[in-house]
Amino acid sequence: MIKNLINIVLLSILAILLSTGCSKKVVNNGNDASKTVITVVNDINNNQDVSANLSKYHQADWSSFKSGGNAELKMGGKSMSSSMHIRMKRGKAIYVSLRPYIGIEVAKMVISGDSILLVDKLHKRFILEKASLLTNGIPVTVDILQDIFLGRAFELGKGSFTQSLDDDFTVEESSDGKIILKPRNQFNGFEYNFIYDNQGNILSLDVTPSKSGASTYSVAYSDHKASVAGRVPSDAKVATQINGRAFELNLVYKDMKWNEDFDIDTKTPNNYKRLEAKDIMQILGGSN
Repeated sequence: MIKNLINIVLLSILAILLSTGCSKKVVNNGNDASKTVITVVNDINNNQDVSANLSKYHQADWSSFKSGGNAELKMGGKSMSSSMHIRMKRGKAIYVSLRPYIGIEVAKMVISGDSILLVDKLHKRFILEKASLLTNGIPVTVDILQDIFLGRAFELGKGSFTQSLDDDFTVEESSDGKIILKPRNQFNGFEYNFIYDNQGNILSLDVTPSKSGASTYSVAYSDHKASVAGRVPSDAKVATQINGRAFELNLVYKDMKWNEDFDIDTKTPNNYKRLEAKDIMQILGGSN
């Protein structure tokens, strides 16, 4: 079980990066929400001022985030968990450290620029690759990954949802009172949207492939906390399928802190074996 702790980091990337194998081509779906799992009963954009309805989903700016917490992975009937530390510098880097034993780091993930560094300290090995290699060309930037981790809406190819992107989104109300925030421009191969409650708390990011039988991706958010960066969920749960097996990753943040000054080490380790991208599945299989 110990040697598979690195899987938490690797599987997190495979799921959270929305690696659905889709084309980069953008298509415009306008206000069509017919494929949304929630039945839409009212298109708010057609009835009220768009900016007024979207303003509650704009988030306050932030420069850095850090938190302790826990990461739990469930896959193929097995479960493993680890305490973790997470650090983010807005638009620059993400650092996730797994520390299952008395604060000792056994694995870490560092995303900076367009690169992903995975370090397995138990076996003294690492992977350093371009993020695009794992995302099939989908423009998932550091900023957008941070939005996914923190439960903030975004538009692929453009970035975080702010007032400047109001015209790029539709906002709709479902039959059960939930609010659906959806980018008008969607990627070929899948649709994605953000679900909120009527208080403006994000409930989920949902990704639905257009190809029949393809795996869906969702990130469910709960236990929202007030912060200088707005209402932020302290619990994020990723659910999908990998190689036909149900996968669930639950990240729980504890003691969130904002806008503090710290550094994130993005250097590759010395005297470690470098693995290639093709070796990722070998690691996922638990091989040394």
